[in-house]
Amino acid sequence: MLRQQQRFSRGVSLVEAMVALAVMAFGMLAIVGVQSTLRLNADIARQRSEATRIGQEQLDELRSFTTIDAVPGQTAWSGIVNDTRTINGANAPYEVTREVITTVDPPAKVIRVTVRWADRAAADANDKNQSVMLATSIAAAAPGLSGTLAVRPGIAAVAPVRRPFKRHPTIPVQARDLGSSSAFVIPNKPWLAIVFNNVTGMVTSLCTLPHSSSNEDITPTDIESCADTQGQLLTGFVRFERSIGGSDLTAADVENPPGPALNLHMVVQLTSNGHPQDPQCYDDMTGTNAADGSKPFATYYCVIFSNSALLWSGISTIESMDGVAWNISSDGSDPEAHRVCRYTTGTSDGQSIPNAEHPRRYSSVSGNLTNQNFVVISARKHCPTDVPADPANGDLVNSNTLQHQPRP
Repeated sequence: MLRQQQRFSRGVSLVEAMVALAVMAFGMLAIVGVQSTLRLNADIARQRSEATRIGQEQLDELRSFTTIDAVPGQTAWSGIVNDTRTINGANAPYEVTREVITTVDPPAKVIRVTVRWADRAAADANDKNQSVMLATSIAAAAPGLSGTLAVRPGIAAVAPVRRPFKRHPTIPVQARDLGSSSAFVIPNKPWLAIVFNNVTGMVTSLCTLPHSSSNEDITPTDIESCADTQGQLLTGFVRFERSIGGSDLTAADVENPPGPALNLHMVVQLTSNGHPQDPQCYDDMTGTNAADGSKPFATYYCVIFSNSALLWSGISTIESMDGVAWNISSDGSDPEAHRVCRYTTGTSDGQSIPNAEHPRRYSSVSGNLTNQNFVVISARKHCPTDVPADPANGDLVNSNTLQHQPRP
């Protein structure tokens, strides 16, 4: 009986032990891999949080200017310029890049701060494979007047009406206040000025100046011999999103497109009668700044000369200028073909919206119109749509567009 029990008592063979060790080794490798991934993700989370904090601190620092123009010993809005610096954080060294675009109407600086760093998976410290980007716009508003933002607008009997320089809000901010009127020297045309009535905002003269001038030094004497007229201003921006490849555009792509701008001319075709002369349109584009790509967008100013009813109706369109190879067409096979989209709250051309909301056709316009903006895109793309802004949930801009040219 003892011999039989001993025959069935067997130990673990070497092969079985090796198989068990192999299975356990594969399990340990999986655990190590998970731990490595968790550690990498934890590092990135800490670094991203720190990078976001650094970017926010940079923007807060820029917002803390104490004066508009440069003053010794003070932080100036005019001193906000492109910049690149390295900041040693608690979790990594960060490269902080600041890109600044200065707008003229309204005067503001559009700022994008990008924070880059190398995580644990990077080949070396110079391989900045992680980044966060924050963007904002800082208006050229004097800090001492910031308290007036809380003043409720309304009629004079109820509350003050907020007006730049105590004049009509549709007058360009750059225009020189001359007392009862303001004169605006048209960009790139120092011999030509638009004169406005400070109370009504109406154009009272399109004036050829006796000598070259600017918005800083034009005087009442310069415009005293100008012929009186009546007119209304139509003004806005033309932005450019010229990318050809990739997927179709979204509202975010045209919220602040990078440009560069192309040479163009604005045309206003009237359908109303009784106007003493055709509208006159001007812009700040030249063959030079279009060729070198130095401007991200164009600004246009049109004067519509009033009829006896002080009303006008019509449509504004963009024309491409000679010297730069581009055209307005729906031919997606042509790399130089572009569409013109207009920023508008309307969802279709058939919808009736106020003139200020940029319809296809203006009807019975009785005053100045500002911010009548367009974006020019490749004909290979389509005009993107957007939903109404929802500030409560962080959506501050409605970048909705409709195709304007060629007419769909």
